[in-house]
Amino acid sequence: MIPITLWFLAIVQLCTATVVVELYQYNSSNPTKINNVEDGSKLYIAASDKAVILSRITLSSNGVTTTLQQILNNFDDNGYSTGLPVNSDLTIATTNTQEVTENLSGILFISNPAMAKDPNFLVYVVSDQTKTIDRAANNETTLVLLNKRVDPDQAYKPFYNSRLDSFVQPATSTFFMYSGVPGDGYSDPTYQETAKRMIFRNPVRMIPTVNMPDTIFINNIEPIQFSLRSFYVRALGGIKFSVSQQWNDMTTYQTTSETTTGYTMSQRVSDNDTINFKNTPGHDGISGFMITTSDMTSNMTVTSCNGIDCKVEVFSKDMPVYADIFQNYRNDTVMYMDHAKTDFGFYYLQYFRIEGNVSSPSTTTTVQTPETTTKSSLQLLNFTFILIVFFEFLLV
Repeated sequence: MIPITLWFLAIVQLCTATVVVELYQYNSSNPTKINNVEDGSKLYIAASDKAVILSRITLSSNGVTTTLQQILNNFDDNGYSTGLPVNSDLTIATTNTQEVTENLSGILFISNPAMAKDPNFLVYVVSDQTKTIDRAANNETTLVLLNKRVDPDQAYKPFYNSRLDSFVQPATSTFFMYSGVPGDGYSDPTYQETAKRMIFRNPVRMIPTVNMPDTIFINNIEPIQFSLRSFYVRALGGIKFSVSQQWNDMTTYQTTSETTTGYTMSQRVSDNDTINFKNTPGHDGISGFMITTSDMTSNMTVTSCNGIDCKVEVFSKDMPVYADIFQNYRNDTVMYMDHAKTDFGFYYLQYFRIEGNVSSPSTTTTVQTPETTTKSSLQLLNFTFILIVFFEFLLV
């Protein structure tokens, strides 16, 4: 299996110019300034805390004071949060007791001014009702998804969850998914800080060869579950999908198509995961995954198998990777994600499988190893030429 490592992305740490505030951190009745807020920003809230508690927390900016309860249900006709305009003088205060404050689960997301002015920048607080995100007629979309805390009622169920499914994506569009909230450069997928947090994309990024492009569009996207407080999606071109708080135990998952892509990540008390690929025996195939392990606190492995022939990739907690790609040229049938079951942290993994034609006898047992770069091939050619010239010189 061959990796592409975005090692250069870790070199520069950049300011994101957006703010996420956890409500439990502010317990003073005196107005406390929220730092790093720019004039012309917007504030959004995601909270499942009781209304009476939120009504005792006030925000003040530009001479206007409001409670969190008053802005909790500020939505437009399409169900997106309208946000509260705020400036750099934003303060927060509470009359709740310290014990109550320490148990708050809500968060505030504060955008930057560019996002506040962007008509294609949307924020949605995920609820227990299924919502259809229909941006099929739009050329560009940035959608921030904020999860509210829900007490688990099943084993392994996380405190926070969004489920995205029923994707309708035309082949002419590009779909990205990122962990956390967007910052500066959110509209540029090549921007370093943005690219570091990419956890899913379609077209899928491939390891290019002479006969393999650097991206391939996959028509089937499996249901995606994201189990942390916030993430966002970007679409260039039309996109349509459904989102809800629904959670299914995907510890063992069967894909729905021979050619497909999907996503998996750590859960609250996650067990090891298994992806069983729908496949046609006797066919060629390409499978692989893109993985980020920067939030892992234990080692983990990803194992891809074609029958009893398996390949294992080992990831160390001391050497995090960002959107690394691994790729097999064979008809893999299963993928295993194994890690410590306690204090393991979070990994983010997009998997893909592309079914090919009927295998010829010469390819059923052979894994094709593609050339890595044109430069390396030219270096080999030049080295061979030098050896030929050298031996001809000795014979003269």
